[in-house]
Amino acid sequence: MRSLRSVLALALALAASCTSPPRHETAAPAAQPETAAPAAQPQTPAPAARPETPAPAPNRDPKGNPDVARYIEVLQGESRVADLQVDLVVSKLALPADATVGDLGCGPGVFSVAFAKACPKGVVYACDIEPQQLDQVREKIHAQGLKNIVPVLASTDDPHFPPASCDVVFIGDTYHHLEDRVAYMRRLQFVLKPAGRLVLLEYKPGKLPVGPPPEHKLPAGVLDKELAEAGFVRVESFDTHPWHDFEVWRAR
Repeated sequence: MRSLRSVLALALALAASCTSPPRHETAAPAAQPETAAPAAQPQTPAPAARPETPAPAPNRDPKGNPDVARYIEVLQGESRVADLQVDLVVSKLALPADATVGDLGCGPGVFSVAFAKACPKGVVYACDIEPQQLDQVREKIHAQGLKNIVPVLASTDDPHFPPASCDVVFIGDTYHHLEDRVAYMRRLQFVLKPAGRLVLLEYKPGKLPVGPPPEHKLPAGVLDKELAEAGFVRVESFDTHPWHDFEVWRAR
């Protein structure tokens, strides 16, 4: 009996040792839930750099006001237009309705518009070396619905009128701006029709209460001398303007 009891006690001890965890092992800690990372804050975009305002382009006419916008205001200002007597000039020239006119140094188109209206079946070539002047002409073309004005960007030595095309080449307050004027006037003979007229409206020499200062104009007698050298002869002169010489010339 004692042996049997000893065997049973030993069996019970072995069973207990198999089901209980070893004393030296430690249970693993419970897993902790992951914490979400904080949401990224939206970045405020840096303010866009303001584009620099480009400097105005210089006047391509070296003898005109470098401030082209201001120059345009003066050229089509009320007092200057009154001095030019535009309608009187057009009337004196007695242009046929189908005439072709080259307005050399047209500026903002004060005369170009008047010529276009006087010659509804003709063509007016409005030429200038300064693109901003021609922009003003285009604005007038669109605003007034004119169909017979052709803006032409001139070179300093050539208006780029078609050969033998013009009944009249008109130069209003621009002759003294031209370089190498004798050569320029000789070139104009090739754009005039055989009976074409060269018409000049130019501020009188000397000091005047209006217009450019005397040093910006030609001395007395220079215009006549240069046109004669270029092969022109004066055929008519109108005593209509107090501050301007208004003359008509033809090629010899």
